[in-house]
Amino acid sequence: MKLKKLKYNNILYTLMLASITSACGGAGSGPVTRSPAAATPPVVVPTPTPTPTPLPDWDTAEYRENYSLEQMKAETAYENDISGLGIIVAVIDSGVTEIPELTGKLHPASTNVATGSDADTDDYNGHGTGIAGIIAARQDHATNNNVNNMHGVAFNAQILAINATTSATCSEFGSCTFLHSDIAKGYDYAIANGADVVNESLGSDSVSSFPLQQAMQRAVAADIVIVLPAGNIDVGVDPAGTGDSIQKSAEVAYAAWSNEQIIVAGSVDSNNQLSDFSYKAGANAKNVFLVVGANRIVVPDFNPGSGDSGYAYTTGTSGATAHISGAVALLREAFPGLDAHDTADLLFTTATDLGDPGIDNIYGRGLINLESAFQAKGILSIAGTGSIERISIGSDGNVSSQNMILSGGAFGADISFGSALENVMVLDKYDRSFSVDLSQGIYLPQNSFSLDNFIEGGTQFRQHSVSLNEKASVKMAWRLDDQFSEINKRYFNHQNINNQQVKDLRMSLTYDLGNQRSTKFASGMSMAEMLDDYRPDDYMAPNKHGFSSLIPANQNKAISFRTPYGKKSTYEVAFSSSNVKYDPLLFSQNITVKSALVLNRFRHNLTDSLSLTFDLGMLQEKGSVLGSVSRGALEIGTGARTTFTGAKLNFWLSDNIEFYANATYGMTKVSASASSILGNISSLKSYSYLAGIKSSSLFTKNDQLSFTVSQPLRLSGGTATVGSVISRNYQSNQFTMAYNTFALSPRATERDFELSYSISNIFGASMRLNLLHQLNPGHTNLIPDTTSVLFRIGSAF
Repeated sequence: MKLKKLKYNNILYTLMLASITSACGGAGSGPVTRSPAAATPPVVVPTPTPTPTPLPDWDTAEYRENYSLEQMKAETAYENDISGLGIIVAVIDSGVTEIPELTGKLHPASTNVATGSDADTDDYNGHGTGIAGIIAARQDHATNNNVNNMHGVAFNAQILAINATTSATCSEFGSCTFLHSDIAKGYDYAIANGADVVNESLGSDSVSSFPLQQAMQRAVAADIVIVLPAGNIDVGVDPAGTGDSIQKSAEVAYAAWSNEQIIVAGSVDSNNQLSDFSYKAGANAKNVFLVVGANRIVVPDFNPGSGDSGYAYTTGTSGATAHISGAVALLREAFPGLDAHDTADLLFTTATDLGDPGIDNIYGRGLINLESAFQAKGILSIAGTGSIERISIGSDGNVSSQNMILSGGAFGADISFGSALENVMVLDKYDRSFSVDLSQGIYLPQNSFSLDNFIEGGTQFRQHSVSLNEKASVKMAWRLDDQFSEINKRYFNHQNINNQQVKDLRMSLTYDLGNQRSTKFASGMSMAEMLDDYRPDDYMAPNKHGFSSLIPANQNKAISFRTPYGKKSTYEVAFSSSNVKYDPLLFSQNITVKSALVLNRFRHNLTDSLSLTFDLGMLQEKGSVLGSVSRGALEIGTGARTTFTGAKLNFWLSDNIEFYANATYGMTKVSASASSILGNISSLKSYSYLAGIKSSSLFTKNDQLSFTVSQPLRLSGGTATVGSVISRNYQSNQFTMAYNTFALSPRATERDFELSYSISNIFGASMRLNLLHQLNPGHTNLIPDTTSVLFRIGSAF
C-alpha cells in the first residue's frame, strides 16, 4: 500500500528562530564567478514539438538547469505541491538585493544588523543575493526556457535578509569582514522574527566566539534549524591536509548544546563525488555532515553599480548550505508539526549513503534525499486514537501484511466496508501525518468454485469401509497424489519415495454401545460428513451451509454420542475442534486460529415418511470471526462466540422420492480488538438454507437424480464504526474525528442451483453428471455468475 502525504489546511507553528555564524574569511564560501555570457542570457525559443506525455509542471528548464535539484530528488516535494510556502529562511550574509528573480521574496522585516538600518539590506557584492536565489528564487514559467534561468529549492519561501556587514567592509566578498558580534545579532534577530531555518553561508578557520555560540544556542532553543558550510579549499594554494575535517567555525554543530539541529554542508559534483574544493566531514562532525551538489550552480546576479541583473555561476559550500536550507524549508512546510531536531534528524537518517558503507569521515551521513525524507518512517500509528495500533512499514513505504483481512466464511468474498479504509491517517515516528489505503490489505477469494481442483479431487479420491468386529467399523476417505510419481520413479527411485502420496485423509470410527446407542470419533472430516453421511465429492457446490462449515474439515477432530429418546426420537451431541496454523510469511507472524463447536441435535419421526430435526449449538472462535481471519489495524475481532439454531425436514413422497430442507440461523458476539480501527461492532446475524429433492431408481434401479437450491452461510446483519481523522490542528496537535457506521454484511447473496444424476454398475462402471449454476458466487457481484458442467465416468479394478 502506497503512503501519500495528506493535504490539510494546517495551522502552522510560529517559531521563534535563532541562528549562529562564525567570522567570515575567504574559506567561508566560494567566490561568485561571473560570466559575461551568463549575465544577460539570450532568450531561446525552441521549436514546438508534439510530445505524447506532457512533462509535469515542475520539470522545466529552470529545474533542469540545476543538477542538484534532481540529485537531491526535490521533485518529490513539488509533486506534493510543496515549495516552502509560509516558511521563513533567515539568510545572514552580505545582504540581499530584490532583483527580478527575488521579486516579492524578501520578508518585510529584512534588516542590516551591522548598521542597524532596515533600509540598508541591499547586497554589496552579490554573494547574499546568490545564496537567497538558490534557496527561494521564484519559479517563472513565463521565462523558464531562458538559458541559465533557474528557480530556488523552496521557491515559495520567504527570505529574511539579515545583512551582517557594511559597504565599507564588504565591497568584494573575499575581503568582507563579518564581526562575530554582528552575526550573533543576526541570530537573535532571526529568532525575534519567527525564522524557521537560518542559512549562514559564512565561515572561517577560527572558532566562534562565546557570545556567538550563546546566540546560536538560543536559536537552537527556539526550534530553529541552522545550516553552516563545511568550508572551501583553495585548490593548489592550501597545504596538503587542508579540509580533512570541517572548518573550525562549524565545529559548533557537534557541541553538546546543538541538539543535532545544526547541519554542516559539504559539496559533491554531478557524479556524487566529493568536490575537490569541499572540506570533508572528519571524525568529529560526520554525524551532522550532509552533502549536496554545489559545482557551478546558476544563481541570480546583478551589477551593484548599474543595477542590471542576470545570472552567474557559483561554486562552493556556500551553495551547498543554501540547497540544504531550501530542503529544510520544504520539509517544514510539508510537515508543520516537525520540530527542528526531527527535521535535521530526518535529513540525516534518509540521506543516500556515499563512500564507505555507513557514516564515514568524508561524506558523513551522505547525500540529501528528499524522496526518502518525504516517506513515512519507523512504526506507524493510527492518528487520533487513544489506543495506538502499530503498523509496520517496509523500506519501500508500503504497509506490510501485518494489517489484513482474509475474507471468507459468512463474509464470503466481499468485505463491503473496504471504501471506509481507503484514506486512513497514520502518524510515523516523527509524528508526521500520512494517508494510507488500508483497503489494500483486504484479500478476497477469486472464485467460489474451482472446477480444476474438483476434477483433480474426484479422480484422486479413494474411500473404503471396514468392519473391525460386530460393534466397531471404520470409514476412510483420502486422495492419492501421483502428480510427480513419474519423476520420482525415474530420478529418485533410490530414495524409496512412494509413487503415490496420501493426502486429505478423512476417517471415522463408529462403535455400537448397544441399546441403539453409539459413539463416533472422526478426524479430517467435516461435521456434515460425520453426522449426515455426506460425501463432499458427490456435489460440485462446496459445503458452506451451517456454522459447522466454518471449521476446516482437514483440521477437524470430533466426537459424537447418539442415544434413542423414546420410540420415535433420537438425541445426539457432538463436539469438534480445530487448530489452523497460517504461514508466517502471510501475516509476518505466527498465527493459529482455534475453533470449537458443540452441537445438540434432536430428531423426531412424526410418521414413517416425515421427520424433523432441531439443532442447538455454540461455536467458539479464537483468531477469527465467522471464518474470516484478520489482524492488526483491520482486525474485525480477536475472536467470536456464536449461538445458533437449525431445523431440518425430511419427507419421503414415495419409496424412491425424498424432499429435504434445512436452515440455520445464528447470533454472534465479537470480542473487540484494542488494536483495530474497527470499533463498536454490533451483534452479527447469519443464516443459510438448503432445499432439494432426490429420486432413486428413476430409470434403472442403480441411478439417482437430485436437484438442490441453496444459500451458503451469509452474514445478514451487523454494523461497525470506523473513526477517521478529517483534519489536524498542528498548533494544538488536536485531531478532528469523523465516525462512520457501516454494514458488515456482503453486498450480494449467493444462490446455488445444482442438478446431479448418477448411475452405477453399468458394465462395472459408474457415471455421474453434475450441473451447477451460481448466482453472485461468494456473496458478491464482483465475481460473475458461473455455470459449471462435470461428467465423470470411472471403474474400479
